Amino acid sequence: MAETQATDRELVLTGGSAGIGEALAADFRNGWTVTSVSRSLPKNPLDGVNYVAGDVSDETAANAVKESLASRSSESIHSLVHCAGVAGFGPFMSMDKKDWERTLLLNLHGTMNFVQDVAPLVQDGGRIVLFSSGTVFKAPAGAAAYAASKAGIIGFSRSLAAELGERNITVNVVAPGLVITALATDLAAGEEKNIATRAIKRPAVVEDFVGPTKFFLSEGAGFVTGQTLVVDGGSIRR
Repeated sequence: MAETQATDRELVLTGGSAGIGEALAADFRNGWTVTSVSRSLPKNPLDGVNYVAGDVSDETAANAVKESLASRSSESIHSLVHCAGVAGFGPFMSMDKKDWERTLLLNLHGTMNFVQDVAPLVQDGGRIVLFSSGTVFKAPAGAAAYAASKAGIIGFSRSLAAELGERNITVNVVAPGLVITALATDLAAGEEKNIATRAIKRPAVVEDFVGPTKFFLSEGAGFVTGQTLVVDGGSIRR
């Protein structure tokens, strides 16, 4: 796997205050200038990370990022990693429409909204990495709204890759399997069964998703675009 050659490059990261996003921020602050945007600022911010608050489903997140960049006289970024999202589980037939609308709003429409506003800042030859979920491929009962929102991200990324290819900007997706974070505490009871389906039989940790993201951002991944990489210990093998 190619290692990133970045030195003080600008990286915009969403969801960097917790979970997988926090693990990414902790790693990329070494060698990158990281701007992390989330709905609220973290209680324990990491040194070397520029934190801003905003909601990806409206203009506040993109505006906060642009203001942060302007304060450092930065006009462009090398990479955008969109990791922010919400869980939304429960039987679809009895689910309140407001619940699945919220899941779609934040996961899918939030992705499209934020990327549309921030992608113009990405330099030619830059990188965009979005986060989906292995749930798209397993599609268990009780995950209809969540799976739909995350499947939409994959379709969106493929079309966007075609649009941005003329600028040599790559667009790829990381699809994590079950990893117990604050977002997925309600699913902890099913972790043992999930581990049993994996080729590598251990719980996932947030650090498992750093390496795959670094690959997509690396110089060596410049000819890889429109792809989805499932990172789940081999539960899904395709």
